[in-house]
Amino acid sequence: MPLVNENIKVLRKRMGMTQEKFAEVLGIKRSLIGAYEENRAVPPAENLNKISRVFGITLDQLINYSYEREFNKRSDASSFGSDIKAEVPFPIEKRTVFQHTNKEISNVQPSLFEPVRSNTSLPVKPKGIKYINANLFEKYLNEENFEQFAENLPSISLPFFTQENLRAFDSPVDFPLQNCILIAEKVLDFNQITEGENHLIISKLHGFKYRRVYNQIHIKGVLLTSADKANVQSQEIKASEIKEIWKPISYISKAMPLPDISLENIQNKVDGLKTELDFILGFRAKK
Repeated sequence: MPLVNENIKVLRKRMGMTQEKFAEVLGIKRSLIGAYEENRAVPPAENLNKISRVFGITLDQLINYSYEREFNKRSDASSFGSDIKAEVPFPIEKRTVFQHTNKEISNVQPSLFEPVRSNTSLPVKPKGIKYINANLFEKYLNEENFEQFAENLPSISLPFFTQENLRAFDSPVDFPLQNCILIAEKVLDFNQITEGENHLIISKLHGFKYRRVYNQIHIKGVLLTSADKANVQSQEIKASEIKEIWKPISYISKAMPLPDISLENIQNKVDGLKTELDFILGFRAKK
């Protein structure tokens, strides 16, 4: 039996969950859990990611590590009176997303998952959200010391946003609305990406992209992205090409919305005025 099928069964039982309960947590049919555990099917990438998150392990550990052997070894050691510590649910050290494969993921920019930090040597300024104008996008992409430069940029104060690692960006060209500012929170780990939701992806090769993201980092080393804006093609972006990822949480329009002028309403008003005018003219003609 492949390790992944074996691990699903072993770890589910270890957590004390029935197949029904496990399927409910994953949001899939119970029959699929049975098929996985009986080696009649292999979970697709989406379900593999869900299962690894529920177990609190990496995808690599789920696929390549034998938990049954580990638990058996510990059980044998206990039977011989070995002095071992109390068992933990998953007795291996978690590895980061970059350690599980020899693909291009290891070449991701070091700054990708570093929190935004201020330069403590500079005078303390009122807390705000640093605003990156579109004119600075190229500088943001190419200058290594941009964080120091960012200290002198204007800030936006929005007291109802209390999260750390917030930043404001002019909306990129593939944002559905024009002339807006995106308020975004930095993504610190690929696992924080919300499947199927829009993110701001910053890449030296592709620039600033506002796209729906489907995480295939563990499978192909890429993010599959699609745009909400019409006539913009879907695109795969390699993890090694990504500088930063941000999750938009709000936006601000720089311009007031234009009134929604309905030609039908105008026509109705013109017809109404014409009817009134005809009535007045007809009334005068009778006098």
